[in-house]
Amino acid sequence: MKKFSKTYLVFVALLLTLLIILTGCGGQTAEDNSSAGKEAAVQKAVIRFSHALPEQHYISYQFKEWADLAMQKANGTLEIQIYPSAQLYKDPDVYEAIMTGGIESGHLYSYINTRYVPEANAMMTWYLWDTTQEVYDVGVKGPLRAKIDAEFEKKGIKQLAWLPWHIEDFAFLTTKEVKVPADMKGLTVRATMPEDAAWYQKWGVNPSYISGSEQYMALQRGVLQGTLATVATSVERKLYEVAPYAVLVPFYDQISSIGINKNFFDKLAPEQQKALVDAAKEVEAKSMAAAMKDYEEIMKRAQEAGVKVYKPTPEEMKLWQAGKDEIRQQLYKDQPQVLEEVKKLEEQLAAYRQKK
Repeated sequence: MKKFSKTYLVFVALLLTLLIILTGCGGQTAEDNSSAGKEAAVQKAVIRFSHALPEQHYISYQFKEWADLAMQKANGTLEIQIYPSAQLYKDPDVYEAIMTGGIESGHLYSYINTRYVPEANAMMTWYLWDTTQEVYDVGVKGPLRAKIDAEFEKKGIKQLAWLPWHIEDFAFLTTKEVKVPADMKGLTVRATMPEDAAWYQKWGVNPSYISGSEQYMALQRGVLQGTLATVATSVERKLYEVAPYAVLVPFYDQISSIGINKNFFDKLAPEQQKALVDAAKEVEAKSMAAAMKDYEEIMKRAQEAGVKVYKPTPEEMKLWQAGKDEIRQQLYKDQPQVLEEVKKLEEQLAAYRQKK
């Protein structure tokens, strides 16, 4: 009888243990448990995105579209906070901020890329591109972009999307009328890269590396008499109030990109990564159309604002472009890889233009 009681007690204890285990599962199905585990694994991530453009700029609209799409695709597990107008960092400082984790994401410029990846200079060399469509088809979609992206990943930044500006309105914005390079002699003009300064030296222009967000004040105070920019920038930043003249010179095209700290990105859940990447691809795919739509609108707004736009004649453009090869050779004589990439781009452009 005693032996039976012990056996019975052991049986009851085992039965209770089994019931506790089953109760702990909550009576959920395997699918429910899988879903719950998945939701628990994906923690909400906050991404601060810094840029220095005005909120009304068409590139700013694309940043917002990317953020909205990514948050939608991530089903509430991502929160992207956008800080425009250099609220957090000026343009050059964004890179170090992303690399060091001071901020998760931000606006990168092709002209600042040149300070970190020498080959990026090829994409920005003067008088390479004729149209925004070329920049998109041969530059944004070309092999050099992949090389630049890979180099930045080694430095801790993952570039998600490349967004071209419209080259058709690139210009020198000046406080006096300018038609040819000789009209620029003696002026102090904002520059962004060493190649800008090389051209300025040829024309007798004094370069200044003032930040883009400080252009208005510098022009107003006479620290600058001109700036290398776009008609769009003139309108959006109201630079026409202090520099009413714009001479259209398509020296190069600017490309904006969305950069994110690679270490931060790699730690995100796969579905969050996919949301960011897919949203970036969608925005990039529409960036060419967005650029040209804005170009048409911005030229109308410039006329309404009283911007005095001048388009050089073919003969005058020859004066602006004179010495192109010599300046490239001189500037990049110690960086043969840049000249090699320029050569490749010229070959790709020649084949592209022939098909057109």
